[in-house]
Amino acid sequence: MQSNQTLKPIIRHEENTTLELSYARKNDIVHTNLYYEKILLDYVKNGHKEKLNEVLNYSIVGEAELGVLSKRNKLRSLQNLMITGIALICRAAIEGGLNEETAFTLSDFYIQKLEEQSSLNDILSLMEEAIYDYTNRVSHANKVKYSATTTTCIHFIENHIYSDITLEQLSDICHLSPNYLSSLFKKEVGISFSEYIQQQRIDEAKKLLTFTNYPILDIGSLLNFTDQSYFIKVFKKITGITPKQFRNKHLHQ
Repeated sequence: MQSNQTLKPIIRHEENTTLELSYARKNDIVHTNLYYEKILLDYVKNGHKEKLNEVLNYSIVGEAELGVLSKRNKLRSLQNLMITGIALICRAAIEGGLNEETAFTLSDFYIQKLEEQSSLNDILSLMEEAIYDYTNRVSHANKVKYSATTTTCIHFIENHIYSDITLEQLSDICHLSPNYLSSLFKKEVGISFSEYIQQQRIDEAKKLLTFTNYPILDIGSLLNFTDQSYFIKVFKKITGITPKQFRNKHLHQ
């Protein structure tokens, strides 16, 4: 108590906030109708990508009053508002079943991209892209409903696709015996645990072959294939062509 007596009085902003509220009322400044925001977030949460156009013109990326988060810089204000929007959309997508790590990684990506934009139209276009991206991913994630146990396994595999994943690891996480978990996974997914991991690694390899210049040998090594010949064998088994043929095909598209 003696120490607290020496502290400076807490500065209160009640007067400033009261004036700000009065200014907004006097100038008839209203924010976007919360009703439209709720509808938009519901569409994201439920993966209703076909319905997005119904609300985008009236939602947080529409022309309605969005609020002011920077009085000195209109561009900065809109960037701040859209960053807030990304946070809301990210959490709606997670509630809709999107893998948390995927959702947060996308959030980081889009926020970084928002910071790079230099025009209001570019910011709004990027925001619409983010909304469609999240909604599409939720829609895809919910095409097949799995049990909580299988969903946990799938999310773990997605998050650790570059690591060595074992059935024993997942059985410890799910508190189930390896045999029971393996049987449950195959029953729900339709393929074995090891086959599913191979498919996911090949899907990831396809992205790396398309969007990076990594050598094919490095891609196989990154994705935990024991050697290049085995990587090529598995890749061809799943896609019908070799990694080199796949890369050459997409270079010319």
